[in-house]
Amino acid sequence: MLRIGIVVPSEIMPDILSFISKEFSDIAPVPFPYHSIVDIPELIAGRQSQVDTFLFLGNTARHYAEKSIPHNTEWVTIPRSTSALLRLLFRAEVAGYPMKVATDMDHVDYFQLAFHEIGYAAADTHVEVIPFFPYNEGLLIKDANKMEKLYREKKVAFCITIFYKVRDILKERGVPVYILQPSYDDIRNGLQRSILTHELNSREESRMAAMAIHIDLPQETISAQNEFQLSLEQARITHEIQCFAHALHAACIERPPYDYVLFLSSRLLEAATNEYQHFPLLETISSSTAFTISVGIGYSAMADDARYKAEIAMRHASRAGGNQAYLISQNLTTPVPMSKSSLDAQIAGDRPIDEQFLYLSRKSGVSLRIITLLYHACRNLGKQRFTSSELADFLGVTPRTVNRILAKLIDHHLAQDVSRSFTGKSGRPSRVIELLFETKKRKK
Repeated sequence: MLRIGIVVPSEIMPDILSFISKEFSDIAPVPFPYHSIVDIPELIAGRQSQVDTFLFLGNTARHYAEKSIPHNTEWVTIPRSTSALLRLLFRAEVAGYPMKVATDMDHVDYFQLAFHEIGYAAADTHVEVIPFFPYNEGLLIKDANKMEKLYREKKVAFCITIFYKVRDILKERGVPVYILQPSYDDIRNGLQRSILTHELNSREESRMAAMAIHIDLPQETISAQNEFQLSLEQARITHEIQCFAHALHAACIERPPYDYVLFLSSRLLEAATNEYQHFPLLETISSSTAFTISVGIGYSAMADDARYKAEIAMRHASRAGGNQAYLISQNLTTPVPMSKSSLDAQIAGDRPIDEQFLYLSRKSGVSLRIITLLYHACRNLGKQRFTSSELADFLGVTPRTVNRILAKLIDHHLAQDVSRSFTGKSGRPSRVIELLFETKKRKK
């Protein structure tokens, strides 16, 4: 049975232990509760031999302990995901607070992504970040004072902190405050990663696989009104990745705004990909969403080393054009193809509709998202001729951006410039474009 030292604040220790006992029968938790982070070194000193690994709920606590104690067991940190932040923002919204927040969590992109997911426009949100330096109990009081000042000056409506002491100070002073801690999903993934690492290390012939996944963003400039659509597509991609992780018993860690890391057994991944003869997740994402992903896979007996290799392979896949998977094996970086059924369909010329969009996207250099939107514009409106202004409005991009898109389509015979149309307002003519990719798509 795996012995995990649980290094968390005393306040939440009972809940964590109850969660572990219900969901992980193969884990023997060893509690290390603390009231202050400065207590951690003395708490765990000389006791590493009692556990197989230590679990921390934040990097601040772990880094503080590492300054005093060199660890000879694996130490795992549970990152805070956007799901934990969404829970707090929902509570604040129910309480009637505007989305104007002060925080000592120095990750503005977490907040921006969370605001998008709950449908807030950028103009309706505001985040004041209190820079926090290496942990010091005295600095926590200054941290709380700065947050209180922002609240009293009505620059923010509430506060979010990662420190219990700051939470207690602000609460005592009557300032609305929430404590941000990892969600149970985050804890579950961290524990699964620890179990997997322990199992692999106990068998010399086994290796851990890490997958680094990046969402391939469109090259075109996206207007403000389409940012919400982007967040919806990202939610679909997250769902597909989590389903893939669940099927392979992998620990899935979100790294907002556009990245994910999975830790899993190399044997399970090899079985799911037929010894890397095909990689079906690429096809699943490209066929069910308007975007694609770049995937890197790395092997190692240690989780951090496997992740490092996976990220190198992922960057290689991204530079190669995206919608690809690369594997680092014996210091070589090699591509992993999409599913065999998809490749066979392309060779036969009988591609599914989303694969045909992908073919047109690769041919023209226009993103899959734009190709998909243009196709649906033709189908829904029952026409193939549009003014450039209509297309700019429909795609939610600037006139300059739509002209760059049209230039690529025309160069690859997927559109043609047929005439000019006068709007009657400025007197300036607008191009009339006929989209031809629907005709190209139907050809065998």
